[in-house]
Amino acid sequence: MKQLIENWKVFLSEQEGQYIVLIPGGFKPPHKGHKSMIDQYAAHPKVEKVIVFIGSVTRTSSNGDVIIGLDQSLKIFDLYGITNNPKIEIRTASKRLSSKGKEYENPFFDTIEFVNKANPEDYKNKTLTIGYPDKETSRGNIFLNAVNTQISVSVPPIIPSADHISATRLRDAIANKDEEVIKDSLPDPAMYEEFMNIVFST
Repeated sequence: MKQLIENWKVFLSEQEGQYIVLIPGGFKPPHKGHKSMIDQYAAHPKVEKVIVFIGSVTRTSSNGDVIIGLDQSLKIFDLYGITNNPKIEIRTASKRLSSKGKEYENPFFDTIEFVNKANPEDYKNKTLTIGYPDKETSRGNIFLNAVNTQISVSVPPIIPSADHISATRLRDAIANKDEEVIKDSLPDPAMYEEFMNIVFST
């Protein structure tokens, strides 16, 4: 009887709505704060899948010496082991045309479009949400106000703490050859040499 009850509890927990967490960003380059946020969502028992939307637009350091593009960011995600997790999927943001005919990307818009175009039948007992750190407290409400769908949407089950690292700070540290800041920005300082090889690969 005890085993039957335990099995029933497991069944009920599996039937409760699972979260699909959508995380938009530039990630130029990804740093340990990004990895921590993505990993925390992926490890949460209520999260079934994490989809990361990354733009292909390059970002430069303040002095223009360092340019980080999509290929480098994807290789860095590989270096961090993020792509090895079957719960995590990485998608490239869509190209869009502005009212003036100029091409642009907006990974946040991709999350909205993903939700609005999703087939409700594919997401029964699922809740779609946007992932963000605690320094972006308004992100959840912006997401909820922007979507228009029959699918369940909500704020995420957790809000990870923001790291003090930023991609801008990391790009500038690379340009200034500030090894201490660069190593502090990585999930593991031992990744430094491989990280730098990726950054300066052509």
